[in-house]
Amino acid sequence: MKISLTYIPLRLFPAITLVVFYTLMQALAFYPLVSFQFSLLLLKSFVDAFILIGMGWLLSIVVPSSNYVKLGAYQRFINYFAIGILFVVLWVSMGLLTSWLFFGQTYVTEIKRLLPIDAFIGSLLYVIFALMIHMQIIKREGEPEEDPIDRDQDDIAALPLSVSENPQESELERVAVKVGQKIHVILVPDILYIQSDGDYVQIVTDQHAYMKEETMKYFETSLPQSRFVRVHRSYIVNVEKILRIELYEKQSQMLTLKNGDKIRASVSGYKALRLILNL
Repeated sequence: MKISLTYIPLRLFPAITLVVFYTLMQALAFYPLVSFQFSLLLLKSFVDAFILIGMGWLLSIVVPSSNYVKLGAYQRFINYFAIGILFVVLWVSMGLLTSWLFFGQTYVTEIKRLLPIDAFIGSLLYVIFALMIHMQIIKREGEPEEDPIDRDQDDIAALPLSVSENPQESELERVAVKVGQKIHVILVPDILYIQSDGDYVQIVTDQHAYMKEETMKYFETSLPQSRFVRVHRSYIVNVEKILRIELYEKQSQMLTLKNGDKIRASVSGYKALRLILNL
């Protein structure tokens, strides 16, 4: 079977690049300090790179789910600091484990000598990951203050289409998504919500989340206007999948969906949602 790069999702290339780069950099940096065989050191560095990817992925789940960006500066610092300590301890521990697996008891002294370097690398990696995740959350969830004129224009844009525009002519009934060699057909009523993700959107159902190269504007205008509403610039929600609505901040609401996911609604998005729900 011939393997082509076209079968590798574009979203995996940054992770693959990071694995290769980190493997080479760690092996080259540690080689002058130890007496290990370079091939074994390279293999250990390769495993460490995958551990790094896994820890970064775990961090990307923990931080957004804890709403750290909404806390006060002091509490946010304490939380990030505590997570950072756990990150470094786990990183050093995993480094010790992989070193023991690859080099055994023979090189215990050399392995211990590398612990401060491993701790420094872990701290640096954590700061980089935390900053990237924090900025991504701010970009995705935070909305800048708007003057009244701009806000009114946003409110108008967020309102459902009028009857005269006849949205039924272009309403979607299903969405086809290609995953590898398979094509999944998602029925519109099964969609919980759609989330923007760069040049892609993430279509979330009860069973799975699918990535599709499409714009939020397309779905906003093509999905049934009586059932779907754009509650935030990054989210389109199926109103039939909303379990409850709660006050989140002074000018925003938090939607809890039937699968437990929580989505923040902006001011204009909540107004559009109220119109659909006749609130």
